[in-house]
Amino acid sequence: MIRPLDPRPPGRAEELAERFGTPLYVFDGARLASEAAAFQAVAGPDATVAYSVKSNPLMGLVGRLHRAGCWAEVASGFEYRIARRAGVPGSRIVFNGPLKTSDELRRALREGATVIADGPGQVREIARLARHAAPGARAGLRLVPPDRDGRPRSGGVVDRFGVPARMAPAAARMLARAGLPLTGLHIHLGAYQLGPLPPAGPPIHGVTVEYPVPVARFAAAAAHLREVAARVGGIEWLDVGGGWPAATGLAGHLDAVSAALGPRAPALILEPGRALVRDAGWLLARVVERRGGGAVVVDAGVTQVPCVLWKRSPVRPAAPRPGRERPTDLYGPLCLQHDALAREVPLPPLREGDLVWIGQAGAYAMAQASPFIHLRPGAVLVEGGRAALLRARETDDEALGAQAEPLLAGPEGRAVSAS
Repeated sequence: MIRPLDPRPPGRAEELAERFGTPLYVFDGARLASEAAAFQAVAGPDATVAYSVKSNPLMGLVGRLHRAGCWAEVASGFEYRIARRAGVPGSRIVFNGPLKTSDELRRALREGATVIADGPGQVREIARLARHAAPGARAGLRLVPPDRDGRPRSGGVVDRFGVPARMAPAAARMLARAGLPLTGLHIHLGAYQLGPLPPAGPPIHGVTVEYPVPVARFAAAAAHLREVAARVGGIEWLDVGGGWPAATGLAGHLDAVSAALGPRAPALILEPGRALVRDAGWLLARVVERRGGGAVVVDAGVTQVPCVLWKRSPVRPAAPRPGRERPTDLYGPLCLQHDALAREVPLPPLREGDLVWIGQAGAYAMAQASPFIHLRPGAVLVEGGRAALLRARETDDEALGAQAEPLLAGPEGRAVSAS
């Protein structure tokens, strides 16, 4: 039985704030390793667990999870390079994504990666580059999920990723002729779905968020993979993508997938992201001002934790505070009315200078942060009583270094000396 891990944030908040400043992303290395070990234990020895780098691409985290036994699943050439610099060999990288340049594909094939074609164009390009593939390189094909292969005129939604199942045999024949046979199939369901456009309002209103992905969708995807694999032949592995719950809730999902695949199924690849890192990361922020009605302003905004715009994250004072808890709003420092990290959370009275932990910031927080109005915070990994800097606080030069000052630009747009 997999027991839930301790949900408490790391300690030593004052020490971390004094040494590294706030706001500050703090990751618990032991928690990362425990989450990875628990997930792999439930998945079983025959399954490959490939960490979804997009959920948090910090090299220190990617490397820590690699040392814990995880592969890396990347969705771009940039993420591929992150994984390689973090110490992950190409033979332990699953290369996904709708945009892969020829140079990126060539490198991945040479380094023995598992390369998954996201559309007909990528199938052709992988076939063209097949002669560069190392002996261990593998080719896979992303399929449209069975519940996303709809027809717009009938109210359905056509998924923009992958190819319809009917195209799989032709893709397999093309790759076989090139000398790099199709050995795997992939489906990614995802927590974010683009639904039918509503009659009014901005397009974002058509987006729904559902995490973890329901068991029924995983079972249907697995059955679809089984049917296509039987039609294509020669399939040795099936990648069921991401959207998985953490280890404590994983068994039911995997049981449904196994039942749908039936006996003697190919080996599985799972791509967890949130399940491994969400609860291992916290944002440490400091109260900078009190407002009426129990509201406070902290030095971190929604640009540092954009995930709070669509989910409720736990908030805890870093040290015990006297007084009864009451509904409290935490506002950020941005000149935006909606810059609220949490609303009506039960907290004791907070004073200026108090530190608070904002939880579930390990996934899709730092990865999507931006230097909008304020620069991005630093990040540290706490493990074994030590704190290691993973990324320094962003500086003006880093944020502006790629820009040319318009008044100092030469005739060809190159920056020239002000002297």
